[in-house]
Amino acid sequence: MYGQWDEQTQEPRPDRESWRRFTDRVLKLDSSQQIESVLVEHKKLVIAILDDNFLGSYFWRDPTKERAFQTSKDCRLAGSWYIERRWSLVLEALLDRIYFLRCQLMHGAATYGSKLNRTSMRRCSIMLGHLLSATMLVIINCGADEDWGPMCYPPVG
Repeated sequence: MYGQWDEQTQEPRPDRESWRRFTDRVLKLDSSQQIESVLVEHKKLVIAILDDNFLGSYFWRDPTKERAFQTSKDCRLAGSWYIERRWSLVLEALLDRIYFLRCQLMHGAATYGSKLNRTSMRRCSIMLGHLLSATMLVIINCGADEDWGPMCYPPVG
């Protein structure tokens, strides 16, 4: 649902722009704090994903062993984001990492049967499952009557 059609260019808006707008909107609608609950309950998993340097662009600018084992900036900041209840920042950093993994799978050398990214895959797929369930509850309970904008590639009958 996050994908939005750009009427001017007649093509989908860029992914990151679209999902950032979408998640901000979902967080604003989330009166029962579904997303916050998921982020708090699975904080250890969130931190593990944020600390996975293979899921960040910093490492890939100069992929060395030294960089691979440095704690990421997002991971260091996440502690204060949790204390300050800045869920949009936690969610943005988390989705950025999950999206980065998606890009590795779609555009990189990650292949079926690869053993190099299985931990990252497992963590991200588990977290995405939790987030998807919580997001759907927010949309069903609080956003069903919202106008979500022009959908990309809607069903044609």
